[in-house]
Amino acid sequence: MKFDCIVIGAGIAGLSCAAFLSKAGKKVALVERAEKPGGCSSSFEHRGYHFDSGIKAVENAGLLFPMLENFGILDNLQFVKNRVYAGFEDKVFSMESDESLLEYFDFLGKRFPESRSGIEDLLKEMEELNSFMGSLSGMSGPLYGKTTFLTKLKSIPWFLKNGKKLLGFLKKLKYNNVPFRDFLRARILDDELVSIIDEPFFDGTPAFFGLAYPTVFRDYFYPKGGIERIPLELAEFIRKSGGTVLTNTEVTKILLEHNSPTGVVTDTGQELKASFIVNAADAKRLYNSLLPENAVDKDFIQRLNRAQVSDSVFSVFMGVDTAPENLDQHVEHVIYVPVAAKYCDYESPDYFKTAGMEISIPCLRDPSLAPEGKTGIILNLNTTQKAMNRWGNDVSIETYERTKEEVADDVMANFFRLYPSLKEKIEFRIIATPFTMEEKTLNSGGSITGWNYHPSETFPLRDFMKMKKSINTPVKNIFQVGQWSFDPAGLPVCLITAKLAADRVEKALG
Repeated sequence: MKFDCIVIGAGIAGLSCAAFLSKAGKKVALVERAEKPGGCSSSFEHRGYHFDSGIKAVENAGLLFPMLENFGILDNLQFVKNRVYAGFEDKVFSMESDESLLEYFDFLGKRFPESRSGIEDLLKEMEELNSFMGSLSGMSGPLYGKTTFLTKLKSIPWFLKNGKKLLGFLKKLKYNNVPFRDFLRARILDDELVSIIDEPFFDGTPAFFGLAYPTVFRDYFYPKGGIERIPLELAEFIRKSGGTVLTNTEVTKILLEHNSPTGVVTDTGQELKASFIVNAADAKRLYNSLLPENAVDKDFIQRLNRAQVSDSVFSVFMGVDTAPENLDQHVEHVIYVPVAAKYCDYESPDYFKTAGMEISIPCLRDPSLAPEGKTGIILNLNTTQKAMNRWGNDVSIETYERTKEEVADDVMANFFRLYPSLKEKIEFRIIATPFTMEEKTLNSGGSITGWNYHPSETFPLRDFMKMKKSINTPVKNIFQVGQWSFDPAGLPVCLITAKLAADRVEKALG
């Protein structure tokens, strides 16, 4: 079968890239190993409960909604506002407004009075960045229309109104190379408070992202029917636009002639022909497994393999015999710190006894996502495959299973601090480790954001001003998009790189 372009991986980046190309009339094949598209935006059902296995909500960022509208499918997805709360011990605080954010930090200031001035400095930085981002939030939409971002940027009326804030925003980009924890420790005296504020973030998260998160949380949405509705709608759009979506199909080899792609081979032995390939999957697998040996130089491969991948997650999916209206806390999404926080040490045997967690309750956004009178709850904790002596995975299956059950016990004990009435109400629990994530997604180490956030341990570009180059690979006509193309990554990076690669392929095809 002959195509203009083959896209490997049907996560959000691969789906978006294939959708742009299909809309442009190009013949595209999107190849996905799993039975459904979605990647880290997938969902599953168990006993009538709906669970989101990857991200728990999506940020618009001036990118997602304009893209879906451009494809004519935004109205097919009924998005509701996803409210995020901060939880500490037995209290929860809304993050939906500047006033509620101040209430949370005022609480922390009373708890740690010697760090009040540092908290004030932190809030000032957050408020400045929030103001800058508010002015710029509408600038990404034209990425999908006839008016380009650069055209708007050169508009004299716009620049007179927003130029100062744009320059302020650009100055804040310096924090992209400063770990958030280091930023906090330079201002806040108490290490416990630093750990409480830093708790939701992966180790090494840039200060720019830590400071921006109050703004990001307010931009979170959830589609009725669950997160998987987004990839399923995108896949359907690709098919209706003439594209091909192959699921339960794994690319095992990329074919090259004269160092340019001619197609791929799948696990069934089928050859798909194309002169352009977009990899929207693991970059380590691209270079170590899919490309022929010596396709790229050894120095490149060595640097790639030295680089560390990002953190993964430990997840507990629970069915609870309690109606949503009877929960101890009637909040759909909580970033929760259960006890006095310690520095994030994933490899400590006691890490999960005190670790913070993300709590997500899908049926509080959409009541149809759990059986009537019951509630599905998801707990997510940052971790890696190295934790708990590699989860006992190198010892035996029995040790691995016992380790993850013991960790789940510790995690749920902390969860019950905020939801004490649910202790005797758990119908079942399903547990996933970083090894589960790797098995499901083929992402190295079970990574959920690509490369490690530490500048010294990452691999791709980190300079926002050079993002256009982030999709390039050493092999002509092969492009990398998604979380493995740029660091630090997230949904906005997936959408931007998808569009950049689609534009490059479309222009080359003519």
